[in-house]
Amino acid sequence: MPKLAFIVWFGLSITPLLAQEPAQADAKPVGPKPVVVEITPRAIENPMLKYRFLPREDELKPGNAVPILLRLPWEQRAWMEKVYPNLQQWENVPLNDPKWKEYSDIPPRFFEEMKRAAYRRDAAWEYPIGEVPAMTILLPDVQGLRAFLGFGLSSRAKYHLSRGELDEAMEVIKVGIANARHIAATPFVINQLVAAAIQRTMFDRTVDLISQPESPNLYWGLSTIPKGILSLERTADFEGQMLALTFPFTKDLDKPRDSQEWKKLFDQQLNLLAETMGLVVPKGEAEKKQAFAQTEQVARKELPKLLGYTPEKVAQMTKEEAILRWFVTNHINLDSRYNAYSFLAAREALPQLFKLNRDCSEFYSHLNSKFFDFFKNPLFNYLSLNGNYRRVQMLRVIEAVRHYAAKHDGKLPEKLEDISDIPVPIDPLTEKPFVWKVEGFVATLGPPELPSEIMASMKEQKKDSLAELLGTTYQLKLRTK
Repeated sequence: MPKLAFIVWFGLSITPLLAQEPAQADAKPVGPKPVVVEITPRAIENPMLKYRFLPREDELKPGNAVPILLRLPWEQRAWMEKVYPNLQQWENVPLNDPKWKEYSDIPPRFFEEMKRAAYRRDAAWEYPIGEVPAMTILLPDVQGLRAFLGFGLSSRAKYHLSRGELDEAMEVIKVGIANARHIAATPFVINQLVAAAIQRTMFDRTVDLISQPESPNLYWGLSTIPKGILSLERTADFEGQMLALTFPFTKDLDKPRDSQEWKKLFDQQLNLLAETMGLVVPKGEAEKKQAFAQTEQVARKELPKLLGYTPEKVAQMTKEEAILRWFVTNHINLDSRYNAYSFLAAREALPQLFKLNRDCSEFYSHLNSKFFDFFKNPLFNYLSLNGNYRRVQMLRVIEAVRHYAAKHDGKLPEKLEDISDIPVPIDPLTEKPFVWKVEGFVATLGPPELPSEIMASMKEQKKDSLAELLGTTYQLKLRTK
């Protein structure tokens, strides 16, 4: 990901997953090639919470995790130059590859520091929110930690799994998820997205752990992972105020201003976007006028209805005043809708967010700049931040199946409803049962279909990796004696 001066200039982080038709339990699972998981029957052990994916409350130590994490790159500069850039290469190395015998890419000292941070109670990042324009706050630290805590811990977990060291691998996964929670302890959307990416990597390693012949049953441990591990509501509240935190003039838009002051405000906004986000702003006045001609035309057309002004009053406005009034008013209205919808239950929120996504796209289409493509896509952000909890629930289903098989002579349940002694999760994105199909000693577990327009949008936006994530299907192969 490129160096980022992150605002979520338009913080619409949630989007639609409309599925009005009831899911069929025997429907064909959707998504890419299934992830093969070889499973061994294993009943849930007592105590039920023997295994956890986050430190217990009594294990947390007073202190701030952030300085511990930020010191890591400075402790071993040579390692940072030689090893750090290649951490991702271990992602696709199979567990039975001989390379793991020589693995040493994450020094023990690094892991001990990551673990020390994971067991801290607090994470205070001390970003200068409210002290400087919000759009100018840089977040290169977050991207660096993605590699440390994602690729780095992923490779260490695989190293332990390759040696059959399951407890050690479980501890690495816990450290990764706990530190992802620390990264999410800010209101910036980029922090939430990075935390979500680290979590996804740790859940991939959890699948590897479950695949081991001696793996314990992690059903209740997975149940302790909270849905709210990412600060979605807090982020929505903050991002809804991002415009005012960057441009204070938006709070008193009706204050009398002459043409020079409107031009000054207009140029300040464009220059800040150019400085922090790479927006190309023409230097000459003639070129600038041409670049924003479409925006001005739309603004003058919509302002009478938007603000109740007469056409004559709008006609008297300068180009800069008309565009700023139109932009700010629309921006505040869209942000307000997003902020309000984010506090609703999914059943209420999703239809509204679907409309909001289209309105947001239409709004930014008038700005004549590809720069805004990222920010007008609330669909991508929402699915990125919510897809993880679907994965957690699918892993819980796998563990419920292992528990059932251990209690029923190694047989797979014909239907998920056959599992009666523990709750079987449903899909949190659609509130429908997961797809389940059994053929002999092989079962397929998949998510209910999302609306076709949602998946089509992902393809159109070239978010194929996200579409695959949301359509993850597991093929469970039961080990037999």
